Amino acid sequence: MLAQVRDTGWTHHVPRLMVLGNWALQHGYDPAAVTDWFHRSFVDGYDWVMVPNVIGMSQYADGGTMTTKPYTCGGAYLNRMSDLCRPCAYRPGDRTGERACPVTTGYWAFVHRHRELLAANHRTARTVGGLDRLDDLPEVLAAEAARGSAAP
Repeated sequence: MLAQVRDTGWTHHVPRLMVLGNWALQHGYDPAAVTDWFHRSFVDGYDWVMVPNVIGMSQYADGGTMTTKPYTCGGAYLNRMSDLCRPCAYRPGDRTGERACPVTTGYWAFVHRHRELLAANHRTARTVGGLDRLDDLPEVLAAEAARGSAAP
């Protein structure tokens, strides 16, 4: 995917926002730096594309002015919406274990980290309820911490 961006300056919406943008959001990358990278890396890196797609959707950096919730997901949703997970060694639905999906682990760690904000949003409050039902949450958070989820 990154090779495609490097070689062509483009990738489809799903890998662009649901993989690259999602990863940056989950791991706390600076939204201005993410937006700058998207501007420089994509042939359609114009403000009219990047402001709503990156700042509004992908990074939720406008606090909900353009969108009603952060545009983030776990591996199971990404797997339903694309064929990107097929060749992957990880299992999209696994939160823990050797084949736990890093997108799934990152998603639940993100929800945990932003629990208060997400609980107050009618579009994400159910997700927080799902977080409360995870019996393996300590293991998920430990796995994400071990991965070094802090942004560069």
